[in-house]
Amino acid sequence: MDNSQDSASDADPGVETVAAAEVEVLLEQDPEDTPEAVKGAVDPAEELSQALEDLRAAEQRADASHQSYLRAVADLDNYRKRMRREQDAIASRASGQTVVSLLPVLDSFDAALVMEVSSEEDRNVLSGMKATYDLMMGTLQNQGLEIIPTAGEEFSPEVHEPINAPPPGDGELVVADEVRRGYRLKGRLLRASLVMVTRRSESE
Repeated sequence: MDNSQDSASDADPGVETVAAAEVEVLLEQDPEDTPEAVKGAVDPAEELSQALEDLRAAEQRADASHQSYLRAVADLDNYRKRMRREQDAIASRASGQTVVSLLPVLDSFDAALVMEVSSEEDRNVLSGMKATYDLMMGTLQNQGLEIIPTAGEEFSPEVHEPINAPPPGDGELVVADEVRRGYRLKGRLLRASLVMVTRRSESE
């Protein structure tokens, strides 16, 4: 007798019955009882939509961060400009105070340099004083000091302080003589000039 036929005939009929029963159970299984691995599969379209949404959210966060960075840069630039202005203002005030404290010294030079001297010794002293005065004025002018024009100029109450009553008439008020110099520092009035005023005749 053939051995293969003997093996087939010797197969347990119970095994075949169990296999058929398992197939029948799978066919009759409720979709709700589908394995989790199958139920959890993501639709590619939904996955793409979620990815695009995540990308838009990331772009919004990046834009917000960039705007925050730009504001920080602008704030820093404004802070630096404000500090520079404050430092310039402090330096200007300090410079102005220094120059104001030197005005009496300049007045003394102005008074001395118009003195009439006769001796050679006095002329040498006066020459030395003038050299010192010129050096001082050159330094101060480099810092922005300006002498206010006076004699012959049109009278301006902003920079000229009259010490006499103007003569009657309709002519234009002009500065006749300077009694004490006035100064500006970088365009800002430090001290008005003391002047004598007169009126320009209509014929002039």
